[in-house]
Amino acid sequence: MARDETTPLLENGAAPKTAKTAKVVGAVFGPANRILLAGFMMAFTLGITQVPIIYVFRLMECDVFYTHNPPFEGLGDRCHRREINAGTATQVSILGMSTSFSGVFNLFICGYFIKLWGPRWAFCSQTALLGLRVSTQVLGVTIGGRTGEIIFQACQAIGIIGGPRGYQLVLNTAVSELVAPKDRTAVFGRLQGSIMLGTAFGFLLGGVLGDVYNIRRPFEVAFFLYVASTIYGALFMPTGEGNDTNNPKKGGRGISGFFAPLKIIVPHRYRLASGKVIKNHSLIFLALGILLGVFASGYAPILLQMYATSEFNFGTTENGWLMFGNSAIRGIFLLFMFPKIISAGRVWFNGTHASTESRKPDSESHIPINPEDFEASEVGEVPQEPVQAPDLDEEDSGTGFDLFFVRWSLVIDSLVTFFAGFSTNGWQVYLAGFLLPFASGSAPAAKGVMTELCPPHQRPDAISAITLVESTASLLTQGFFGLIFAAFSEAGKPSLTFFCNAGCAVFGFIVLFMAYLPPVDSKRVDDDDEGSDTETETET
Repeated sequence: MARDETTPLLENGAAPKTAKTAKVVGAVFGPANRILLAGFMMAFTLGITQVPIIYVFRLMECDVFYTHNPPFEGLGDRCHRREINAGTATQVSILGMSTSFSGVFNLFICGYFIKLWGPRWAFCSQTALLGLRVSTQVLGVTIGGRTGEIIFQACQAIGIIGGPRGYQLVLNTAVSELVAPKDRTAVFGRLQGSIMLGTAFGFLLGGVLGDVYNIRRPFEVAFFLYVASTIYGALFMPTGEGNDTNNPKKGGRGISGFFAPLKIIVPHRYRLASGKVIKNHSLIFLALGILLGVFASGYAPILLQMYATSEFNFGTTENGWLMFGNSAIRGIFLLFMFPKIISAGRVWFNGTHASTESRKPDSESHIPINPEDFEASEVGEVPQEPVQAPDLDEEDSGTGFDLFFVRWSLVIDSLVTFFAGFSTNGWQVYLAGFLLPFASGSAPAAKGVMTELCPPHQRPDAISAITLVESTASLLTQGFFGLIFAAFSEAGKPSLTFFCNAGCAVFGFIVLFMAYLPPVDSKRVDDDDEGSDTETETET
């Protein structure tokens, strides 16, 4: 149709096909999905080496054992001895402790990198240094013996500057800047789910590569995948910058910004509607409960592999399938089931009527703030700017259920772990590995609670704080329960480690009951306002 000055530009408000196509493409390849893909790629690469590492340490410890003992004679697996199993558990625990110890410092350094360079280049720094670390592991596998073990353990120090905790912090920070408050908890779960799916396929491929080729091949493949992940991050990772660049309260780049996560987990002051100021310690108890929860369950994947290897003679393929099933179910649960549970649970927890009322459209209170929110009007009519600021703060709706979910996830985890201690056949270990993921939503739910209890400019530091708690718990659990498993293996009772895990989870559940949300209609008092407050302060 020919166009002239009288032809309407919008054609009755119909959007051109190119605009619709661009919208679909933008949704599929939008910043959130690119972040999820980055998480999948990194977890997949890390997972490739996780199963072979335990088998490699068993072989190296076996070589060390027979250098001081008579050669093996007879049929069967020469490494199937209690002394070798206990030594393997000890060396893997030392490796885990060095990894977690490096991860704690990595959080501070990576958080500083995020403030200095932004998420994109902070992500690239983590992937590149992880590639360097896995190259040293190739050297350790090649040398073998006690020297190979020392190379593995010592070179984990590279993770202080670039490691798994750092890249997860980058991705969680980017999500917190891009996602609406009411959807943040669910998207934290989706990100964790994509990481778990990547880990699952990495576990499977790592075990298969170790059996089909040789035990060094998984580490070589991981190196090239880290290179590919670095290139992907440099080209496609969203920057996440600009959201708070004009915020005067945004964390600095100096020493205070470096240690800012430590300032989050402290008591905070709230002003009630009556004007009274109270002190709330919930963030401390929340952090302590999460620490105990991760302390209880963080060793579970390694414990399942160690127990299955020593009691049921699992190899890399069996352990690969075990960890694949565990991580795949966890990923599917967090990607698809967890968001629905959070959504339905918030409606149930807050009350269906209240939730429906809050979502009813109100022509007087709903004021558009984006260009696409204005409805198409008659030709010649000029849309007006909003005359009243809308209420955008939906952040407290549903936080109560998130905290409820964190508590009872630990109960489910403790029950499954407890019954796993009675396993007498290999299929029961597989069953425990498949059931444990259904208690895996506590970490993303805790991130949602932590970020919503903090003001917007402190959310990156809040994510760093909760990740720091998880890393500290991982450091403690891999060292503590690793030594406990080694001691029980020496005594011929390795299954008792499961009962210790279950007891810690129950204790974490009890501690979380001391964490509660601030009173309704209360307002958090910033540190800058402390000097102006003269009201009576009460501790709660």
